[in-house]
Amino acid sequence: MIELIPPYVQTTLTGDQQANDPRAMPLDEYINEAMSILKTEPDAKEICVQKVYPLRFSAEHGQQKYEEFFEQFNDSYK
Repeated sequence: MIELIPPYVQTTLTGDQQANDPRAMPLDEYINEAMSILKTEPDAKEICVQKVYPLRFSAEHGQQKYEEFFEQFNDSYK
């Protein structure tokens, strides 16, 4: 099993607003990067594109950094 961890991606999953949101990663870029990782790291258990790193690894920098990240992240979508 491989875990695929997507960032916020430009799709119509939540409507047209998401598909056109400049903060979201373009779908073709996401697919290309994810496929490249799958090809170059065939034994990977987790696929993380660069854009998802701040979210995926925020807790590893301590509770304060984790909370700061999520506050900033959530505020950016208000």
